[in-house]
Parts: sequence; structure tokens; C-alpha cells
Amino acid sequence: MAGTGGASGAAGGGQGGASGAAGGGQGGVGGTSAGMGGASGAAGSGAGQGGSGGAPNDAGTMMDGSVEPDAAIELPTTWTTGMAMSTIRTEIAVAELDGLVYVAGGYGGMTAFEVYDPENDSWDSLVELPVGLEHPSLGALAGLIYLTGGGGSATYAYDPGTNEWSERGALMYPRHAAAMVALDGALYLVGGTGPSDRVLQRYDVAGDAWEPLAELSVTRDHVAAVVLDGKIYALAGRLMSSVGAPYTSVEIYDPGSNAWSPGVDMQDTRSGFAAAVVGGQIYVAGGEVLELPFSVRDTVERFDPVAGQWHYEAMLPIQLHGTGAVGLGNRMLIFGGASSPAAIEPRTGIVYIYGP
Repeated sequence: MAGTGGASGAAGGGQGGASGAAGGGQGGVGGTSAGMGGASGAAGSGAGQGGSGGAPNDAGTMMDGSVEPDAAIELPTTWTTGMAMSTIRTEIAVAELDGLVYVAGGYGGMTAFEVYDPENDSWDSLVELPVGLEHPSLGALAGLIYLTGGGGSATYAYDPGTNEWSERGALMYPRHAAAMVALDGALYLVGGTGPSDRVLQRYDVAGDAWEPLAELSVTRDHVAAVVLDGKIYALAGRLMSSVGAPYTSVEIYDPGSNAWSPGVDMQDTRSGFAAAVVGGQIYVAGGEVLELPFSVRDTVERFDPVAGQWHYEAMLPIQLHGTGAVGLGNRMLIFGGASSPAAIEPRTGIVYIYGP
């Protein structure tokens, strides 16, 4: 549930009240969620938001604090729900491989491991994790799913063909609430907490070993990470593993130079949130704000790398943190999570789908 820091200072105030969209708890199958069009109640108050009046400012936020979705984008346009997981959980890890989405672990050290088929809107339970984990990291590479972190350094590979796990080379530094991505035939573990927690770690499949790379500018606990245009984006998070203000800041890693550079700050602070790339743009959704008053966000932002700007999108149907997300085609899929700050209840197993 904790987040991480960024290259810039922590922004803005706490999140507002609950949105007016669909309630928490477990949802049914395939129903359309409410809350589109950004017409819900109080949105999260980022830095510079506030004032009075009804006109939107340049950030796409109404001056009374409510969020107006960006009308310029064509996709995605709607929120719907998919079939719920059989196990409701939060503080999970997800990864996509060959069009299927794998979901691992959960708060309390869960061993549950499931796979979602978006085409058929169906779930299958798989062999349990080798060890129960919360806040783990999951990645996909060369036909296998890799699992690590969750407070430890052990790394495992799952083979979908045999439905079996095998142990692989351990992390150099144990991690908790880090983010894993795949790029150019290697896995990268970004942020999280643990020894030398700013160090980026890269896994070489052929050598079955992790190596240290360039350090982030700050600790980024409960970070999200995505790959866009051959570079790794470390998105927001927070400094402390328990209580602390999350960041708006972004850092971008260039594997060619093994160096991080500042990115464009998001509008809302976030930690423990969903992030995915859809149509060459980055989407972030939800997140926890452990800064008094504690809150959970329902806002969604989209980053346009050409314009170098973040824009608000239609809000989540409910406030969520501790989620995982993937981008598939022109949709973002968000899995699980919880809707109360500094808490694991109420949890959900709902799949929220943002797309046409």
C-alpha cells in the first residue's frame, strides 16, 4: 500500500471523498459500470487544484475540484466489468503473456495464482505460488512468467505449458512493492523498498542472474512502471513503506546510456496504483494517499508522449489501490485492489476494463 518518491517534490493535497459511481465489493459478470464521463463527486485534489467557479482549468480539472474527462481522445471511452476473480485480493501482481493475464499473490501472503482470458471473459486457477506473497512483482518474458519480490529475493519462473514453477537466480537486493517490466530480452525490477532500494536490477535469462544498474533519484515504494518507446517509466510511488505522501514525479530510464532522467509530473499524487500503455500512451488509475486525511483515488490520467502532457480521463467506477493492470489492444484491464486507505478491506476481485 505504500508508494514511492519522484524526481520532484510530493504534490498536492489528499484525495476527496468517494465517487458517485459503482459501489465496492464483488461485482457480477460482464455488467457495465457506472461512473463514466467524470461526473462523479469529489475528485482527488492535486497541486494547484481548487478555487471556485465551474470552468475547467488547463489540467482538465473543474475549478470546483471535479474532473472533466478529456474529450480529445477517442479510445478508450467506457468502463465495463469482466468476470470477477475467484479469489478477492489486493496488493497483487499481474503480467500479460500471449494475450492472457496472470494474477499472483495478495495481502496476507496469498499463494493464489490465476489466469484470465479476456477473449472469453473466463478465469482458470493454476498451480499455487511456490511461496505465499503480498506486494510481489510479476513479469513475462520468452514464454515464461517470472515472480519475485514481496519482501524477499527468491525468483521463480512459471511455464504455462507444464503448469509448473522452477526456482531461478535470486535478486541481488530483496524487494517489496516493486514493479517488473520486460525490455529487449531482459527483465527489469524498478523501485520498491529494501536494501539499496534505488538500484535498478536487471535479470539476464541466459545467465540466470540479476545485475545492478543506475539508481533512481529517490526511493519509489509502491511504484508503477511501464515500457514506452524503448524506455522504462518509473511512475510516482512514495518514500516510506508505511505512511508518507506519494509523488507526482516520473523518471525515465534509457538502457542505452544506463541513466535515469526526469519525466513529466502527473497531476495527482499516487502510490499503489494501476498503470498500463494503451495506443502508445500511458494510463494511470487510482492509488493510495497516506497523507492526512488518508484517502484512495478514483482519478485516471493519460500521458501523451508527443505533447508531453498528462490529461484527465473518465474516473474509475470506485476508488482503488493495491491493483494491477495491463494494456491489451485498445483497452486497459485493472484487477483486484481495495477501496479504503491504509487497509485491505473492502477488497475486490472485479476486473475493470477501460475501452470501447
